[in-house]
Amino acid sequence: MEKLTFETIKTYQSFESTEEMDKAVRGFLYKHKWELSEGDLKVLQQIWRHSVKVIGVSFAKYEYIADQANVSRRTAMRAVKKFVEKGLIKKIPTARMNGKQGVNILIIQPFASIDSLKTDVSPHAVTPADTPNKTEKKQDSLCEKDLKPNNVKKEVEPTVEQLDTSFLPDTVNPQFVNAAKPFFSAIEIYHLWKRVILVYNKMNLQKDLEDVIDQVIYAFKQTVFAKKLGSIRSSFAGYFYGVLYSVLIVEKRKEMKGKYFDFLDGQYEV
Repeated sequence: MEKLTFETIKTYQSFESTEEMDKAVRGFLYKHKWELSEGDLKVLQQIWRHSVKVIGVSFAKYEYIADQANVSRRTAMRAVKKFVEKGLIKKIPTARMNGKQGVNILIIQPFASIDSLKTDVSPHAVTPADTPNKTEKKQDSLCEKDLKPNNVKKEVEPTVEQLDTSFLPDTVNPQFVNAAKPFFSAIEIYHLWKRVILVYNKMNLQKDLEDVIDQVIYAFKQTVFAKKLGSIRSSFAGYFYGVLYSVLIVEKRKEMKGKYFDFLDGQYEV
């Protein structure tokens, strides 16, 4: 499973324009709408609506899709499974560093257009009732009346978990961000940095935090290594706190080295 970032999502863009995406979805509806329930159509509408920022790609959570479609989460999951089986959607699972499942990336796939589907119909399948006017009305009924994603002007804002590191405040050290971003989302990096601030303030170092950033990154890398070895039994953040504390206390002792009063000589040690 892949790490979810906006850069990763952009690599899955499946259409050059929203017009191409619309044709694919309408072709799918022309062929399969009779097999879909009302709940399926509502779910498809939400996926379609949320696939315009990166054309053809939705990274909305099942919970959000279900809420917007006014259906249950189970219905949303069943609908997505149906779309996958019928070739309209490809689902890419993602995972977090802590091993928990992340948001599924839903990619709308190219699908035959309505015009090509009509030309593929054999002469035996065409009945006298399928006149051009009726076919045109059928197309409108299937595709235009029920679902009009392009009429929706409001784009869905990404959740805090979906923000990339460019959204982090300037107070988060960029060297730390560069070290952590291959493994964590922006919000996770932000919370790890709060642990760094907590340990630094507790140490009451004379040095600025920027002066010990190499030690901070060293502690982070040691924690990642322990995570990869399966040595961490608690949370990553808790383990990182302990390692960083051990590293920075060495710096504190170095600062205090010349400040211990020797009561025998009546002098400070050097």
